[in-house]
Amino acid sequence: MRTPFTMDSAGFLTLLDALERRFNDVTVAASLSFAGIDGDLHPVVQPARAGEGDCADCGESADHTDSVGAEDSAQPEPTAPCPGARCDSELRSPASTPLSCDFHGRTGAFHDEVFDPQLVELASSAFGSTCWASLMCVASLGLDAALVECARQFLTHTSIIVRQKGLAVWLYDLINDATMAMLLGQTSPRMPVTIRPMSQVQISRWLHGSGVKRFGSQQQCAADRAEYGNQAHRLAAYCMLRWGAPTASSAQIATMLLTNPGIGMCMLREDPNVRAQGACTDTRYRRVVEYLRSLHAQADLDYARALKIGDVPWLSPDGHVAVTIAADRRYLYDANRLVHAYRALWDRATADPAQLLMAVEETRTLPGEPLWENPVYLRDLADSLMGSVLAEDLTMGFQQRDRERFDRGVRTLEHMGDQVRAMNVLMLPIMAIDECEPDWNAVAARGYKARTTQWRAFCDRCDDLATVVLAQLQGQGEGFHVRAAASLLKQSLPEYCELALPLFEQEIERLAAREQDAAEASAGVEGYEREGGAVHVDMAA
Repeated sequence: MRTPFTMDSAGFLTLLDALERRFNDVTVAASLSFAGIDGDLHPVVQPARAGEGDCADCGESADHTDSVGAEDSAQPEPTAPCPGARCDSELRSPASTPLSCDFHGRTGAFHDEVFDPQLVELASSAFGSTCWASLMCVASLGLDAALVECARQFLTHTSIIVRQKGLAVWLYDLINDATMAMLLGQTSPRMPVTIRPMSQVQISRWLHGSGVKRFGSQQQCAADRAEYGNQAHRLAAYCMLRWGAPTASSAQIATMLLTNPGIGMCMLREDPNVRAQGACTDTRYRRVVEYLRSLHAQADLDYARALKIGDVPWLSPDGHVAVTIAADRRYLYDANRLVHAYRALWDRATADPAQLLMAVEETRTLPGEPLWENPVYLRDLADSLMGSVLAEDLTMGFQQRDRERFDRGVRTLEHMGDQVRAMNVLMLPIMAIDECEPDWNAVAARGYKARTTQWRAFCDRCDDLATVVLAQLQGQGEGFHVRAAASLLKQSLPEYCELALPLFEQEIERLAAREQDAAEASAGVEGYEREGGAVHVDMAA
């Protein structure tokens, strides 16, 4: 069964046009402000190639312990501000501002001293929190004409493709480019230079250099290609949630793009325009989608039976809001059963979930194990409770029978369960982001390798929480989970809070009304008792 969907290409283009106009305005102003700074007064010094090493920390001073190469040490530069870092006054000086004024971070973390606030909002609204949004903002500083031209060409190419063929075609083409880059082991010319934090010298080498070393070491290039693929799927998931319809299909496709990228890419082929471009017509992946849907239906029936016999965690209505208490109980039930299921299967041979799904896709061979002994369902459930990256310790620890890694995953899941038990599923993303977000001011003082590691880990965590929201908050009103997940992929926690706050306000109003009714009823009973008591006294007299 196909998953029909449509995408609002016109809505995306409206936003893209506004972004392009703002970008042009800002870059023109930047070029006027920075006129003449590339002369003899502030020349761009190319570093001496003293040796080879991981370029992730190039440009850092020798006292940084995570710097593994001195390739850029000949060019002393101020470190670029990391996400959340406060921009000092020296950043206003063109001569001291590196090209890579690390955009990476949530929208609210930036200040007018570096990036234009309206441009930041437009870029993040169009591309989420991805390297394409950071490309717009870093290029807007106008410190390198080649970088400005790269950003402008990206906007122009995107606009042409979406106008002529639709948003789904552009997303599919982007994912396909990232996939081919990984398969071929070659850096794609379409991969943005903002794929990671860089110094001005590194960006200049990337844009103007030649040879394979312009992109960094082999290890770094491989990591960048993998990140390119991650961000392409993240962007597709964000766009699907933002401009896709209907809600159920958008949520399903976005979830697959985040947890099972191969299947998610295949689901984009359901768009007629994508097929018209010559995309593969193999539809066997539908068998996998249908099988997973059947597992979810079995799990719902299992939970209904558990509810009937009272075999689910009990939560006090006084401590949990009515709008989430059902989702809270289901989350805790599934988390508890998942750990028990894995432990029960620990000493038994189990198949690889990926191989089982491959058999489903190719030969329609369905696993014969019961629901709570089925590795496919257990892996899918772990993704829905924790997100695919955060669940790896649990799922891969079990698959490899690595007790230490498995126990680490269990502790993580139990911690998330404790947060749900203390608050609710709706608050879980807020608490988890607050808990995992690093001190960006401290990160800014470290090398580029540390910045890259911290930033990518934070992005993965936000993706995981978006996955949890898509799976666990489907009953909070039409499209709530889609909008909430999109705000997390955008890494806009204030936007998520604005969506969640009305639910709590409704609950507060209900509680206040219930307390008022109880108070009025209590007052009525007391009055009746006083009246009855008086009558009794009169009769006695």
